[in-house]
Amino acid sequence: MQPIDLAAISQLNEDCFCLPLERSALEAAAAARLGAARAPSAAGELEALCAGQPMFLPVSMREDLYARIRAVGALLVAMAATRADAGQRAFDREALLAAGACNSFDFHLSASGPKLIEVNTNAGGAFLQPLFLDAVAPGGPANGFAPEDMLIEAFARLRPGRVLRRVAIVDEAPEAQALYLDMRLCAVALEVRGIEADILDRADLRREGGALLGPRGPIDMVYNRLVDFHLRAAASAPLLEAWAAGEAVVAPNPDVYRAFADKHLLVALSDGEAVAALAGEAGIDAALVLDTVPHTEAVDDGNAGRLWEARRDYVFKPAQGYASRGVYRGDKITRKKWGEIVGEGYLAQRFAEPSQRSLRLAAGLAAHKADIRVWTHGFEPVFAAARLYGGQVTGFRGEGAGFAPILWLGAPAAEAGCVEAGCADEPCACVPAGATS
Repeated sequence: MQPIDLAAISQLNEDCFCLPLERSALEAAAAARLGAARAPSAAGELEALCAGQPMFLPVSMREDLYARIRAVGALLVAMAATRADAGQRAFDREALLAAGACNSFDFHLSASGPKLIEVNTNAGGAFLQPLFLDAVAPGGPANGFAPEDMLIEAFARLRPGRVLRRVAIVDEAPEAQALYLDMRLCAVALEVRGIEADILDRADLRREGGALLGPRGPIDMVYNRLVDFHLRAAASAPLLEAWAAGEAVVAPNPDVYRAFADKHLLVALSDGEAVAALAGEAGIDAALVLDTVPHTEAVDDGNAGRLWEARRDYVFKPAQGYASRGVYRGDKITRKKWGEIVGEGYLAQRFAEPSQRSLRLAAGLAAHKADIRVWTHGFEPVFAAARLYGGQVTGFRGEGAGFAPILWLGAPAAEAGCVEAGCADEPCACVPAGATS
């Protein structure tokens, strides 16, 4: 096998526009899942959520990312077990991993290697990805990614021998959420498998007679999309109580958040001495973990002066934040804003420069930053996609921002530049035969 030409792959991301996610292909992909009547409106939503072009990466990068995720994930679970030994909530490794359906590990592919930016426990967008892949290669072979399998498997592992009859997909005002289509696709995928699925506001839930109920009756499992990660809000009380009482499977749940996605864990994961000590006991590659997680520390009065002077090297994130809200690049932060965030529960994470993908927009070519989201079940990698954005931090605002399917390139090497003229009616001339999704 010939080696992968990384320079040529980088060139593809700069100037290949041969595989657009066109509206007609998005509509066809939506029709196959939602029916012809709903396909036109769904295609419009898909168009708004995708970047319009795939991203190219070497298949060796996928292998590297997956190895890093397994090392970091195993260490997180070992840390959770240590906290349980210290007197916190009883630790159940199997339950923790089973309920971690649709977790994600998000990376920047920096010049010094992949860097883990954060871990999420209700990572949206998984159910959109098969449609984006279908739109890139209409009529092509099935990509094999069925995110509903993670939910079905979670229930089977947590309730062995029980039949999964109804899943509630729960969020706050779900129809107002940017990824409502993702939830609709989840519901349809479950229904195809013979499982009733309801998309519900948490206010629709109630407990009665030892069961969690929705408008249509008992709920066996909740696919939890809430950003109330600890379920502490009063409106989340029925869900929290039903989970604690074992009346319904809740995935993800507060235990999963505490084990994987609490941002303070990034501080521990970048502490060389702590990682080395625990990794040795657990048989985990400490060097790989430390190479993966950028240095992270809590911002307080004691280090505020040092961090302000070095701010260009950091990103500042609220420890309790989500969806890039309240995140600031250090080179953009003002002295006034800095005064506001010191003492407000912020973390400083060493900045890792993201890779880029050029897009052809109305105003011309524009380089977009990229992060790589890998969905996992527990910490076992399942599927990866890119998210492209044009601002300081990840977000889907602005032309061209959105999900981008990844085409993984292997041997033979990508050699030639883009031959766009020949791509309209033929397989893209600039993508080698070894490309997979």
